[in-house]
Amino acid sequence: MAGRRRTGFTLIELLVVIAIIAILMAILVPSLNRARKQAKFIGCKSNLKSYGLMAFMYADDCDGMMPNAWTSFYSQRTYPGEPHRYCRWHNPDWDLEKNPKYAGPFWPYLKGKDIHICPSFPRIANMFGTIHPEHVDGVPVKPNYNYSMNSYLTDKKITDIKHHSEIFFFGEENLWITRPYNSYAFNDTAMCVYEKWDSFGTFHLARNSDMEDGVVNAVFLDGQVKTVNRVDSWRYSSPNGQSLSPVGN
Repeated sequence: MAGRRRTGFTLIELLVVIAIIAILMAILVPSLNRARKQAKFIGCKSNLKSYGLMAFMYADDCDGMMPNAWTSFYSQRTYPGEPHRYCRWHNPDWDLEKNPKYAGPFWPYLKGKDIHICPSFPRIANMFGTIHPEHVDGVPVKPNYNYSMNSYLTDKKITDIKHHSEIFFFGEENLWITRPYNSYAFNDTAMCVYEKWDSFGTFHLARNSDMEDGVVNAVFLDGQVKTVNRVDSWRYSSPNGQSLSPVGN
């Protein structure tokens, strides 16, 4: 009687295949995660590149004058009935696409919500949104924007500022406070490095779970987008900014 032909896998063969798949996944998943983070990082740079172009468009239309950092995208610092202006960045009621009546002078130059939000930021907002200063419980954390303007530029003429490649225009902040780098965190449209309240963030490409060792992006007055470290905040904030650094030179 002829022997039966084997058509299936033995248990050992199946376990070997599973083990090989597990090894491949262990190798590929971290690489895919890194590639995904890098793609978001590049998307953020693209957003800020558009912000740099906007700077010159706005200045050309306003005799070279830059706007007030606190009212660049929103027309007022506070509005009647607003839970807290520090929640405006994530309050759906202040989504400018849905409520353009709140829009400030920059909004017409860059309409469209996606360009105001770094692709990596929704995850950061989900993780840290409820711990930002003056958070109001009950206000949903749905980002409207996450780029903030260098407060040093408020109401200044762009032509009066020298070394455009050394002064940042818009950048990114963390949602949490880490002294001595900052005494506030991302909460409005102004990054107040010059006033020694804010600093660049660290949430891009961070290696540790506390996200204190990463970098962020910033666009400069010459239109160039740079990757910046938190310790560079004061050097890039103003001509004499480095002298204000709380962590030395």
